[in-house]
Order: sequence, then C-alpha cells, then structure tokens
Amino acid sequence: MIEDTPRVAKEFHVGARGDRYALTRDLKTGQPYVLHRPGEDVPEVQLDLGSFLVLFRGQERDDLLHLIASLLPDDESAVEAHADPVRPARFMARWLPNRQD
Repeated sequence: MIEDTPRVAKEFHVGARGDRYALTRDLKTGQPYVLHRPGEDVPEVQLDLGSFLVLFRGQERDDLLHLIASLLPDDESAVEAHADPVRPARFMARWLPNRQD
C-alpha cells in the first residue's frame, strides 16, 4: 500500500480541479517518483520520473522541471566548490578511459 511507505515529498503543482502532484522519495529505497493525488476520495497514483516526463505535457510537467532545476546550484562558484560533483558508478569505470578507481 502506497500510504504506508515512509517518504519525503515536495509538492510542485496543484491543478484547477484540486489534483496535487509531489516529487517524492521513498526513504527505504531512495528512489524518487511523482505522487499524484487526483482528489480527496480517489487513491493516489505513483509514477516513476521517466514515465511522468514522457506522459505529461502540460503545466504539471513544466512545474516539475522547474522544481528539479531549482535543486541545482545556479552559479559557477557553487559548482567549483564541488570539484567533481558527478562521479561514474564503480561498475562503469572500466569502460571510461583514463579513470583510476
């Protein structure tokens, strides 16, 4: 049952008819997903991020992209402070040239 899963959420869109969308992370697995609550008496729907971005084309999608962009540093000094913020997964390192792990 979705309601019993420990999670953190950040609401990013409320529709004209009261449906709500939240970027959510499962605290047990760490996986992000979109939680859609169509209404008060309707069960919530859980969508993985890729499916949501492919299936939705309206303001909901734009609001999610805006939220994701707001989570990233917006100036070069913040990026430079973290010299190498993105590192390849260890299992992929063997396919990348000149990487020593």
